[in-house]
Amino acid sequence: MHSAVLTRAARRGRAVAGAALAAGLVLSLTGCGGDSAGSGGSAASSGGSAAAAGGQSLGLIAFDMTSASDAAFDNSTNKAFTDAGWEVLTQDPKGDPGQANTICSQYVTRQVTALVVTTFAQDQMAQCLSQASAAKIPVFFLASPLLDGMAGAVDVVAPEPINDAFVTYLKDNAVTNILTLDYTPGTPCRLRAEYRDKAIADAGLDITVDNHEFPIPGQVVDSQNATAAWLSAHPAGSGTFAIWSCFADSTAGALAGIQQAGRTDALPVFTWDYSVSIVNGIRSGAVAADLWLDFDGVGAQALQLVTDYLKDGKPAGATAANIVLTKDNIEKFLADHPEVERN
Repeated sequence: MHSAVLTRAARRGRAVAGAALAAGLVLSLTGCGGDSAGSGGSAASSGGSAAAAGGQSLGLIAFDMTSASDAAFDNSTNKAFTDAGWEVLTQDPKGDPGQANTICSQYVTRQVTALVVTTFAQDQMAQCLSQASAAKIPVFFLASPLLDGMAGAVDVVAPEPINDAFVTYLKDNAVTNILTLDYTPGTPCRLRAEYRDKAIADAGLDITVDNHEFPIPGQVVDSQNATAAWLSAHPAGSGTFAIWSCFADSTAGALAGIQQAGRTDALPVFTWDYSVSIVNGIRSGAVAADLWLDFDGVGAQALQLVTDYLKDGKPAGATAANIVLTKDNIEKFLADHPEVERN
């Protein structure tokens, strides 16, 4: 397997790519930030008088509220704990680990009952974990497998279903070139990519892999630019193509880049984390497979893990419910889950 790093994507002028996004492959990206994200200054309380009701408080460290999936994880957790009578303190570090650790320090100073960290990897939160341990405050992670040092975790990585379908597609269609849209600072993206690379290697496929790292914030436009640049470097007829995208936001950008280039031969895309921004892509088959994760259920799972830990002190993990979405089941899925239209 050959590998190359895509360097052609322009990262200047992050204007909204309205014309490309409106072309029918995708809907415009819908943010889900809601009221749960603070501005990054002092901790914002969304629990009102909840602390008086139960005397328990949660320090919720978001990842980046411009990401629909991450915002949904945080919103569902905020709601689950608030509804259970907790005071919830939450801030948005905008994908910056340094800011996330600073926010954690504020929560430790406030002596919250528990901490929940979204998407950041455990090693990125070393300062937070050290301070929380000294203060005897348990730390839970959303979007990570359970690892030593965590009090609990809700795993949304689920690398197998989409990667397995992706590798099968590569073999069955003799694909020669793929673009991967990666975000290695995020635990789910990193672990999904590691599984992908191993699966491709184990399959013995002779494929050129062009890896592109997108930033957060800015993931949609950057992924669009990277996809358009990759297509420009790989003219129609020069190979058989496919795209691997870590999650829905980068997928929305990829679909817009494909539309911008006027190309259909680069399809399909394989991805995770359903969003309305890619539903038309799923309907058309431009997105061959997407893994929906039960965002609303993640909050309830986190609450259960925290509640159980406060009773018995035993670390535990949970896995978010998921469904592989394709053009064959998307309409039934939407009928069965009308609530996802807002995600």
